[in-house]
Amino acid sequence: MQLELIIAQMRALCPSFNGRVAGAAEFKPVSEAVALPVPCAFVIPLDDRPEPPKVQNAVGQEMTDSFAVIVGLDNRPDEKGQSGAASVHSIRAEVWRALLGWIPGPVNTVNLATDYNGIFYEGGSLLSLDRARLWYQFEFGAQMWIGPTDGWEAGALAALPDFGLRGADGLWLPGSALNVEVDVGTPVFDPSATYPPNPVPDFAQATVDAPRSHGPDGRVEFNVAVP
Repeated sequence: MQLELIIAQMRALCPSFNGRVAGAAEFKPVSEAVALPVPCAFVIPLDDRPEPPKVQNAVGQEMTDSFAVIVGLDNRPDEKGQSGAASVHSIRAEVWRALLGWIPGPVNTVNLATDYNGIFYEGGSLLSLDRARLWYQFEFGAQMWIGPTDGWEAGALAALPDFGLRGADGLWLPGSALNVEVDVGTPVFDPSATYPPNPVPDFAQATVDAPRSHGPDGRVEFNVAVP
């Protein structure tokens, strides 16, 4: 998941942080800094949890991509943590309003047309508490679909030559790849007294007198063109 999109969304819609929303790289070195301006937030990646494949002979899986929003709150007014804990609920409501149901852009896979579903909440927990800061982690997820265009098959098929010809407009020319003409046997046949020669001896005019009672009769009843 592209966390920079989530960071931008929170900076725009979470006024309590006053723009103090950063990524995972910034969290570790500042998490113990007492002088860090608060409230602040850090967006970090978590695990992804794929479901079993839907079919055995193709790529097709649902997957939940998870991330966490770690917030730092001021705990200096109350060393017991009651002040910071009271702020957790209001900050959580603000983060919810920014993220829940929001679609965080396209999935970062081969198929750029694939979007995540809306973000949903997965829970929260206290990370640490000291005299200066309370750190709380809110976890979120969004579902995506892993399809054939994301796997090996897409590249392998793209490397194959075209099965047919394209016209000047870029469209396939009918019958340029495969043209199937079907002369159906009984009960589709020509009952008239005249019919073209049939190369199959059993159905030749000399063998089957007119009017013909069974086919094939040398006519093309059905035509299938690919593409």
